[in-house]
Amino acid sequence: MILKKIFITAMILSSLFVLTACTQNDNSNKESHKKEVKVALSAEVNPPYLYTNKQNEFVGLDMDYMKLIEKKLPQYDFKYEVGEEESNLVGIGAGKFDMGINWFFKTPEREKQFLYQDVPYSYALPMLVVNRNNTDIHSLDDLPGKSLTPMAPSGGLYSILSQYNKNNSPKININTIQEPSNGDNLKMVSQQRRDVMLLNWNTYKAIQTQVKEDVKIGGIVKKEPLHIVYNKKHQKLHNDIDQATLELKKEGKLQALSEKYFDINVFDDLDEINDKKSQLEVQ
Repeated sequence: MILKKIFITAMILSSLFVLTACTQNDNSNKESHKKEVKVALSAEVNPPYLYTNKQNEFVGLDMDYMKLIEKKLPQYDFKYEVGEEESNLVGIGAGKFDMGINWFFKTPEREKQFLYQDVPYSYALPMLVVNRNNTDIHSLDDLPGKSLTPMAPSGGLYSILSQYNKNNSPKININTIQEPSNGDNLKMVSQQRRDVMLLNWNTYKAIQTQVKEDVKIGGIVKKEPLHIVYNKKHQKLHNDIDQATLELKKEGKLQALSEKYFDINVFDDLDEINDKKSQLEVQ
């Protein structure tokens, strides 16, 4: 009888050992079967979306968003690599990277080369910077006949003005230069040598915090959706992240990130954002 009990106990312990081993192997297999995704990050920091902390780790809205995506999509193993923005785009197109996240605007040229995220994870806020005494420039409709600071003949800001001129008359006079200085442009507006500057809010905040020019926000002209850019072969990855992003928005987590980094909800209507533009001013 005692031998029988010992035998039964041994069998139970053996079964538990096998079950534990199988569970460990199963978990190990799940880990090993994760699909690796190479993500390109830009070496050019761009607060509040992407920048480095004191430990030289990448932080910001983009990285907080990606951490939420990682939790939603445990079947993927996201690996981050750093490079220059243009070379990152070349790398995505060539398959060196599967995707890139770096405050990307959608442009017609890039849409021909890449897959773009369909559900934006946040928005940039292109805005008009005017002299502190200005009272008549609040929107793109106020710009015809005004003198703008020079801008690069490419990128999202130039596209905004070009698109406006395609659809409206009178036209905005766009003054282009290959390498404009945002600091010099702010100074021109401050000294009233130019009427207005089109600039993204995050760039304005970064510069104005340092220089404290005599300028203010005239108005937010639009909400520019921010997208992940994918190699065209990765439609499933694109779809999975879009679905996860939609869920995060429904859960209010994307809005919470906006409040954390902007003090306002960039998912609100543009009129509501403009009503709160004083909260975006550099104090």
